Amino acid sequence: MSEITRTYQAFRTLQTSESKPLVLFAAPAVDIDEWVGVPQRRRLGDEETSGFQREEDPRRIRELTRFFGDRHNVAQNPLLAALQDSKRIVFEELEPGSPFGELRITYEDYSKVSMLKLLKRLVVRLEERVDSLNDSVVDQTRVARLLELESQRIDAENGDEGEELNGDVTNEYTGGDDGDDAATVLLAEETRIVEFYTELKGRIKVLEHLGIEDADAVQGFTKSALLGYLKPVVLVDGQHRLRGAVMSARSLSKTAQGEDNILNAVEDGLDPAEAERQVIRELSRKLPVSLLMDESPSEHVFQFVVVNQKAIPMGKALLGTIVSTSLSRDELQQVAKRLQGAGIELEDSQAVAYLTRDEASPFRNVVQTGMGGDRPDLLKWSVLQGLVSIFRKLQGGRPYHAKVDYAKAWRENYFPECGLVSGDSESERLEDWSRPDGPWREVFIRFYSKIRDYFGDPVDVDTFNGWGSTSESNLFNKISLTILACDYFDFIYTQGEPLASLEDFEASLDKWLMGGRVNASYFNRDWKLEGAKKDQLIVKQLWSQNWHEYRKVPSNVLPRKFKP
Repeated sequence: MSEITRTYQAFRTLQTSESKPLVLFAAPAVDIDEWVGVPQRRRLGDEETSGFQREEDPRRIRELTRFFGDRHNVAQNPLLAALQDSKRIVFEELEPGSPFGELRITYEDYSKVSMLKLLKRLVVRLEERVDSLNDSVVDQTRVARLLELESQRIDAENGDEGEELNGDVTNEYTGGDDGDDAATVLLAEETRIVEFYTELKGRIKVLEHLGIEDADAVQGFTKSALLGYLKPVVLVDGQHRLRGAVMSARSLSKTAQGEDNILNAVEDGLDPAEAERQVIRELSRKLPVSLLMDESPSEHVFQFVVVNQKAIPMGKALLGTIVSTSLSRDELQQVAKRLQGAGIELEDSQAVAYLTRDEASPFRNVVQTGMGGDRPDLLKWSVLQGLVSIFRKLQGGRPYHAKVDYAKAWRENYFPECGLVSGDSESERLEDWSRPDGPWREVFIRFYSKIRDYFGDPVDVDTFNGWGSTSESNLFNKISLTILACDYFDFIYTQGEPLASLEDFEASLDKWLMGGRVNASYFNRDWKLEGAKKDQLIVKQLWSQNWHEYRKVPSNVLPRKFKP
């Protein structure tokens, strides 16, 4: 094993007696780049990682590269980092009790570690984090599919293995194979990590099956992405500053002065590649680093969310995706109260993230997540969050054309008799109902599945009743989906329906649609909306009243006017 040790003068401090130590120091940007990992929330092929950092923004990196190109410019904010492997980070006091000392960081020459070893190490790292991870939770159907895809790719290349596994072929996978595998029924909070674990195990199987030890990438999973989880230090904040500083140093090495320095080093006996590395390190500016001596993933995510949400708020979609899918259930529990205390709507994020990923959810893969690759016509995360709030909190169910909040009215009058919840007091029953995985969720999924299947077209999404694209659909948009939810609560309130069981709920849906007399083509018509701004109050009121009156008396002709 080829190991490298870097040593830096440092200062260690404690903010409180209960907090973990902070170590403050400075290091050349290219050094930091070698031993720090950036676990990004990103798509690799057709799959997602379970990291918490945002994907790099090339525009910001270019701007920071130019900024650092001026040697007079100074970035005062330190990079925020934390431990990822405590065995490789050592702080030694200059003398007993002194806050001053020496920080030693030991890491490998990762260019000499094979892809297969990286995959296996990351599998072990995840197993150490989540006790339930083992072969029993792996979706073997998915593993078999990965092997099949790789065989097809090799066959297509006529057996030529010269390209090894560098192609991104997971985009061919459009499945979501069902089955009784444990991975499909594990608790929602851990589903993302289990899926990521399955993808890693599958790629190990592919390499072992083909007898290949190393490759730059295997079915979309790259070495650089995997190293984000394995290096001894994790970067919590500052990835763009780091990348800009590294790029700036490399640019300076290509100037006339930089090339002269490289040539002089070669003449002094250094290997050309080593001479270039040495000159880049000398030209690299030293960046300040604040290192939190805490290796728990929950603390890393907590620090990232708080820093980014309080400084330059990230979009709700990405925030929800990161908070809800980067940690296991136990890890999330460790910081749940602190996240909520910091103003992060954690339970809303958990609830929405589940609905965007669960196989049974009608909103799977049709909601923006905030990551690169999101289509602009997907439903906004905040819209789904609003729909969830009506069902989960039982409030906000006021039709656009009316003044009564029917979700609240139903809660106050009939929820005490609801057979879907347990608890003696009203507060206990509401707490049971509104848990992120409470009874509301099954009701929500079944309600909108009925809407999709009765009125929508999930295949041809660009039609008037398309389900999955907001660009043309009269159905798949904030206004219509909200109108339908509010009207359903109006119906069960008016009918005095307490929802004694899921069977009663299903029956109430049929009654709401008047036993099928409500025309399934209601939304599948040209509403002649050219030039109309859908989110105007007058438009929302018209659409709401149209639906409300027609649904009650479906023997009338379908409404014809949707534009004021």
